[in-house]
Amino acid sequence: MLATHSLAACSLIVFAAPVFARDIGSFDRTLNVNGPVDLEVATHSGRITVRPGNTATVQIHAVISTSDDLNSPDVREIENNPPIQQTGNSIRVRAIDSDRFRRIAIAYELQVPAQTKLRAATGSGGIRISGVDDEVRAQTGSGGIELESLKGRVEARTGSGGIRGSALSGPITARTGSGGITLGLASTGGFDLRARAGSGRISVDPPITMQGVFSGRHEVEGKIRGGGPLVDVATGSGGIRIE
Repeated sequence: MLATHSLAACSLIVFAAPVFARDIGSFDRTLNVNGPVDLEVATHSGRITVRPGNTATVQIHAVISTSDDLNSPDVREIENNPPIQQTGNSIRVRAIDSDRFRRIAIAYELQVPAQTKLRAATGSGGIRISGVDDEVRAQTGSGGIELESLKGRVEARTGSGGIRGSALSGPITARTGSGGITLGLASTGGFDLRARAGSGRISVDPPITMQGVFSGRHEVEGKIRGGGPLVDVATGSGGIRIE
């Protein structure tokens, strides 16, 4: 069994990952489930994509890349023994915690039931999530985050990269150290808005009742369509747009 570590620890590995030029391995798994899914997926380096599938399975496709020998036995070991654990409807796809695998990147594409509680983290790489109805947490050290048609609570954080979302219904927390944030909210229902931009402007397209505007539109608080779930967004460097 390959040694693995937690989602939180993975997020600390940000800029040390090398550039990977070759896709040299892959693995696929189909996991049977019979109800709401609790899913955690993490990788030191590589993109994570999650989209809706059927209600009875979680399908995982992984692409392995490395800058080392094309016939690396480490790659073969991962293919034969993927870092996946399942207990009932709880599934963990973990980052591999070993110096042997530091020069290996694993990108994941997953199809999941809509009723999935999801936590996704990559040290270096983008994250794209769509069609999930339960709570979503996405974190990357370096890379963009794309969110689409999410109905539950959303938390998105990136150290360096933009955050984009569309058709978002639940409470939203979005943070980026460097990069813009553009969020398209659901067309019905109201929201409370709290937005802060260290450098860059904030624009809000839906009608908003302002509670405060500070620092030349670098900070905005107010209610959209009478108020509702909190949309709390902040960027250290970049603009914010709420649509």
